[in-house]
Amino acid sequence: MTPNTVDLFSRFMAREFDESEVIAVPTAGQTFFGRAGSQTIFSPDSNDVDIDIIRGNEKIAALIPRGMVSRSLGSNQKNLQAGKYTTFSRKYPLSEEEGDINANQILNRQAGESPYDRDVRMARMRKLGSRIHMESIRRTVRMFEVLAWQSVLTGTQDAIIGTSDTDLQYDFRRNTNLTVTPSNEWDSGSQTIMADIDGICDAIRIYGHTQPDMMVLGGEAMQAFIDDSDIQDLADNRRFELIEVGMGTPVPAKFMPFVNAGLNPRGRLRTAKGYELWLFTYVDGYTNSSDTFVNYMTLTDVLICASTARADRYFGPPEMLPMIPQRRQLYSELFGINPDAPPMPPKLIGGSNVVNPGMFHCDAYVANDWKKVTIRTQSAPIFPTTQTDAFGLLEDVVS
Repeated sequence: MTPNTVDLFSRFMAREFDESEVIAVPTAGQTFFGRAGSQTIFSPDSNDVDIDIIRGNEKIAALIPRGMVSRSLGSNQKNLQAGKYTTFSRKYPLSEEEGDINANQILNRQAGESPYDRDVRMARMRKLGSRIHMESIRRTVRMFEVLAWQSVLTGTQDAIIGTSDTDLQYDFRRNTNLTVTPSNEWDSGSQTIMADIDGICDAIRIYGHTQPDMMVLGGEAMQAFIDDSDIQDLADNRRFELIEVGMGTPVPAKFMPFVNAGLNPRGRLRTAKGYELWLFTYVDGYTNSSDTFVNYMTLTDVLICASTARADRYFGPPEMLPMIPQRRQLYSELFGINPDAPPMPPKLIGGSNVVNPGMFHCDAYVANDWKKVTIRTQSAPIFPTTQTDAFGLLEDVVS
C-alpha cells in the first residue's frame, strides 16, 4: 500500500497552547497603593526619593482661668507648634529580567507554526520577542505583589527580596503597637478572637487616627476563625447581626477594586466594640526560586486596615543609558513593539488601573557579532504605606 503524502487534507495543525497566556497575575496587594487620595510618582531621572511626613494628633484645646494677663506654659498647656515633619530619603531598588534570542533559534519551526506555511526569520524573532517581553512583565508584576504585601503587612519593604539586612530594607516606621502576636492562638482552645480583633482596631483608631473597615485573613487564620465556637454563635445570632455572609450583604463599591484584583469577599463582621469590618481571603501566590508555591498573604496572619488609607507608589529610573532614536528604532524594527508604550499581558487581574506601561523600562541590545539579541525589562518600585499606622497586623494567630 502506498502511503499518502502529508498535506493539508491528511493532517491538521491545531493552534498551540501557551499556558503562560492563561495563568492570571493577581494584583490585590498593589490595589492598596496609588488609589484616590494617594500618589503614583514616576521618577525616571532621579536615583532617590524623599518622603515628608507630618504627624497629627487628636488633642483638645486647653481651658485657662479668665483675667490672666500672661499665661503659664506648664504641664497643663504646651505651646502649639506647626510645621514639624519627618523626611525619609530612599534610594530606588532595581529589578531586571533578560531573555536572549540567538540566530539559530529563528531558523527552526516555532510552537504553533504550521509545517506547511513556514514563517520567515523576522516573524519568528518577533514571536519569540513578544513571549519574552510578556513573561518579563508577568514576573515583574508578581514581584510588585510580593513587595506590596510586605509593605501592608509589616510596614517594611525589601530592596533585595528575602534579605535580613535592615540596611537593605525600607522601613516606613509603623507604630509597634500595630503588630501583635495573640497570647492565645486562635486554635488553642482558649482563644479570644474578638478581643484580639478589637485590640488592633483600637490601635489603628488611636495611632492611625482613622477607622479600620476591612480584614484580610490568611487561609489558616480564616479556618480557625470560622471553626471558633464563639464566632459561630455570633454568626447564628441574627438579632445582633454581628456576622453576615450571603447575597443579602453585597460588597460595598469601595471594596470592589480589591475584589476585581483577586481578594475573595467572605462577609461582614461587627465587633463587640462596634467596629465594622469586611472580611476577605486571598488564595493566590507565586512560585519561588525553589519551585515552591508561596502565598502572597501569609497563611497564619490577619491584616486589619482602613481601605482609604494613603499608600503611595514610586517607580524610579532604569539602570541603562538614555534611550536614543537608534535604539528605539532597533527595538521597534526587531520586535514590532514600541519601547515607550510596551503592551501588557492580557491576564493581569485588576487591569490598567493597577499596572501600566510607565512602570517598566524596556530595551534590547545586540551582541557584537550580531548572533544574539537580548531583551531587557527593568523596574524600580517602592510601595510605601504612607499612612502607615492605618494598617495593623495580627501575626501567627495559629501555630
